[in-house]
Amino acid sequence: MTIKKLAKPLRIAVLLGDTDNLATQPVSKSPAAKLSSTKLAQTGAKLEQLERLEICAADIAQSTLHEPTSVTALLSHTISAIEQGKLIELKFDDGNQRQSLYLLDGLRAAKLRLHAHAFIAGFAAGSEITSVADEALTIAKRSPAQTVQHQIITDSLNEAFIALRHGVMALAARTQAPLKGKDDIHHQAGYWFSGQHQARVLCLNLITKSLMTKTLNQADICQSVVLTQGTQLLAPKALVDTSRLFVPISGDNIDNLIAQVLQIDNTLKNGTDYHAEQLKPWFERYDANAPLALVLMAASIDDLKLEAKAMLGALENDAVHHGQPFKTPAGSCFSAKPLGDTGLTFVYPGVGTVYANMFNNLHEYFPALYHQLEREGDLSAMLQSPQIYAANVKAAAGMSLSQQAISGVGASYLFTKLLTQAFNIKPKIALGYSMGEAAMWASLDVWQTPHEMITATENSDIFNHAISGELTAVRRAWQLADNEAIAWNSFVVRTDSNEIKALLPEFPRAYLAITQGDTCVIAGCEASCKALLAKLGKRGIAANRVTAMHTAPAMLVHGQVQDFYTQALNADAEYSPIRFISAAQTAPVIVDSHSIGRAIADTFCSPLDFSALIQNATEQGARLFVEVGADRQTSTLIDKISHTHACQHSDQHQSSTNATTTAIACNAKGADAITSLLKCLAQLISHRVPLSLAPLMQPLSANAAPLSSAVSPEGEPL
Repeated sequence: MTIKKLAKPLRIAVLLGDTDNLATQPVSKSPAAKLSSTKLAQTGAKLEQLERLEICAADIAQSTLHEPTSVTALLSHTISAIEQGKLIELKFDDGNQRQSLYLLDGLRAAKLRLHAHAFIAGFAAGSEITSVADEALTIAKRSPAQTVQHQIITDSLNEAFIALRHGVMALAARTQAPLKGKDDIHHQAGYWFSGQHQARVLCLNLITKSLMTKTLNQADICQSVVLTQGTQLLAPKALVDTSRLFVPISGDNIDNLIAQVLQIDNTLKNGTDYHAEQLKPWFERYDANAPLALVLMAASIDDLKLEAKAMLGALENDAVHHGQPFKTPAGSCFSAKPLGDTGLTFVYPGVGTVYANMFNNLHEYFPALYHQLEREGDLSAMLQSPQIYAANVKAAAGMSLSQQAISGVGASYLFTKLLTQAFNIKPKIALGYSMGEAAMWASLDVWQTPHEMITATENSDIFNHAISGELTAVRRAWQLADNEAIAWNSFVVRTDSNEIKALLPEFPRAYLAITQGDTCVIAGCEASCKALLAKLGKRGIAANRVTAMHTAPAMLVHGQVQDFYTQALNADAEYSPIRFISAAQTAPVIVDSHSIGRAIADTFCSPLDFSALIQNATEQGARLFVEVGADRQTSTLIDKISHTHACQHSDQHQSSTNATTTAIACNAKGADAITSLLKCLAQLISHRVPLSLAPLMQPLSANAAPLSSAVSPEGEPL
């Protein structure tokens, strides 16, 4: 059987069974079809009386041969009813749960301002899967190049509808979820990147098992259904659940905190069936204005008992009473002398922090944020998704300098929006490590069009040729002929920078690029660097990264770098309450295009003294450093720098550089992204930084209404 092509484009709006949006009152029943009426309502939409046809896939699978026995036959059977404005409910079993899919004409759905999870844009059936898929795509007016295809083996009509529902969910979640059938073939999971303003297209190719065994007529057992995305997003997953327990507790004094921890400890001991939902009262009684707060974190109820016991021990410890922070590996934390948000500083890491599949499930918890970022610019390009989320994890390690720079800034941009918008965290100071300075200006609403810099960076001679790639700036500085090779490398070495500086005159092609606490980075001619290390008597760790940033040859492109980063600013950027600190100068950077471009160029082309940058920031009031980006490149460095400087000035009790500081990362390679984020939030809470707990108390309200309600007459998102 082949479904004939329709006279007009097929646009069937599909909604997942959701009693909050679709209230049904069936009035009659029959084995295969049930007729009733319902009022279909959505906030802001006019109540419409619609006739409803209910079709049970489970019943049809067991019905006579005169009833539809395939997804495509059933859809063909109901098209006329859908075109008449009828609401179709398809009911089936998914595991032990009864599920529903609601079908409605796309134009009618748009007029009702009813946001669909997906649209059926084409379907076909036949004996050969490739030709069937091509026909379905032709009906949908979609090309294979813009389509993700999944091939799934199903044994029954019910299983086919389960596959269809999973496909709709994948589109609504913007997730290339592991759709699977009886063949158990999994596909790469993670965010489903799409070109800006381009709808995602999924072609489900359904094959019955009988095709594989060649036992039945093959004419009716290959089916393809083309789905396109709708405007309604799936509700976000809960950040706090049974495997990620999070309990904020506030109080006026330590004794009050002890009493509350004892209360929860006793509750856990006496409760035989304690659930994560029962922690909600602790969020409700949490006082954001209380002088002290602690957080208990655990991966299970049993672990939470252990965390509570450990916290009780800490609260009775004199060292903790005097201000020594307490933190467990699970994330529980407390500070008797919280730093507050007066010195809250966002720190932006440099190049080389991004990694394969970084925070690839973050969108499931913050779908509205990803929707917003996708509307603002090319999210795929911003994160360099073809490399970061490639099936081969080695692709990320082979990224060029420009690709790493773009992806690093993109990661910082994403986490900045997450912290400032979802959790309402407002930094007072900002700084960056090396290229992190560019990420700082791009992320904190200073540059007017930061997304335009993605293409500019991709095509930049600076990143691709001058200080990386062929290293043309180095070739000019060293006066090499075109046929002379450059073997460039950089090495991390644990030593004092003064020891390296003393030897540099002997090795003119080796450079002290970065000073960072008790380690340094030297870069340049690989042979010269190795010889310098040998004379130092030190062992260096090769970074195997080709970049001449922070070396003398980079000064040859200083003017180009300054021009590149002299960008138009947002109208109110100069009134930003944030103080922006650069490694290139002591005073905060004046927020104007020229000053910003000059500061970035000076940092980019000169040796980087990150230790001096952190000390300067501390002098200016920075206390709580939050690393905003992929992994945790700077957090450990900052803690070491601050500790070393504090020890060196231990006799200067009044020095502001001897003030207590701490560094927190919001992401860590190899750890669950959500757990890392929660650990960051827990520490901020313990330091009494104002933030919103709403995303922790319940999933963000993205399912009820997407950020944009604009729907075209064809039912596609605008």
